[in-house]
Amino acid sequence: IVHRLVIGCTLFLDFDIALEQIKSLACHRLEVIGLGLNQHGAGADRKLALLDRNRDLYVTPVHKPDFQKLGAMVDTFLWNDTTDMLVGLTDMKLNTWLYPSTVFIDKDLLPLTIMTTNAQDAGKYAELMNFTGSHVTLRRADGSKCALYISPYPTLLYQLHDKGHWDKAIRLCRFVKLPEMWATVAAMSMHVRELNTVEIALAAIDQVDKVHFIGHINKLPDEVLKSAELALLCRKPDEAVQILLQNRRIYRAIKMYIRLHRWEDALHLAMQNKSHVDTVLAYREQHLKELDHEENHPEFKQAAEQLGRSEERRVGKECRSRWS
Repeated sequence: IVHRLVIGCTLFLDFDIALEQIKSLACHRLEVIGLGLNQHGAGADRKLALLDRNRDLYVTPVHKPDFQKLGAMVDTFLWNDTTDMLVGLTDMKLNTWLYPSTVFIDKDLLPLTIMTTNAQDAGKYAELMNFTGSHVTLRRADGSKCALYISPYPTLLYQLHDKGHWDKAIRLCRFVKLPEMWATVAAMSMHVRELNTVEIALAAIDQVDKVHFIGHINKLPDEVLKSAELALLCRKPDEAVQILLQNRRIYRAIKMYIRLHRWEDALHLAMQNKSHVDTVLAYREQHLKELDHEENHPEFKQAAEQLGRSEERRVGKECRSRWS
């Protein structure tokens, strides 16, 4: 429900749970002119599509609002009745987002998951009325109806996805040879961490860098490290570090900060846990040496001095104990 008292805010009501728990609020920065709730997946997977007054289309999870932009200059949009597909009219074209959740998984793949169909027959000011299977029904400005069709293969792909038949999904993509299908399979399998399928799908659409990174993830020794690296691939570095910290992988978390060149965070984490400070300083020194720069950050200078003094005390203590 669009909140009429607060511009840009949407009120969610869930009538399956107790009255005192049914309310949640999601706020967008602009006035909302259109809303749509998807019809696929469990309660935790429900998503809201939102059209603001600038005609920008956003999508957000219902239970944890996070507005991500899907497209611009969208006149009207509609969810599919049984899958997570979303259609929208943009400049006399019908855009079909095969898997809108891609925007939360890997934004680089999002443009590759969009199918575009000519909708010149719809004319201006048309409105989407129905989206069932691969059939789309529009109402023109004069009140007459217009039928459009999209490829039937994405609907079949969703059926295979829901059953977990990834080998059949790969065979389907090889049969139809559509890059949009391969990108959709890559995003779907990445979401459920089916890494072998991810690797095959990314290779099919020439995402060489991501294929190499998936190969690196597959070689990691345990699930904690794989989860962290996969979060990093999805451009969620803070979530990746939190996964490592929750499992007490302090050194791995520090090394991830170093790989991301977040030097201050790496130093703070090392000093907070009183371990691997020398490792951070060594990598920092090597990095500055490669750039032919000198250290000018006061925190790193102070940490190096403290480490030097503690090293001197340790050596002196060892010498005294040796001669005593």
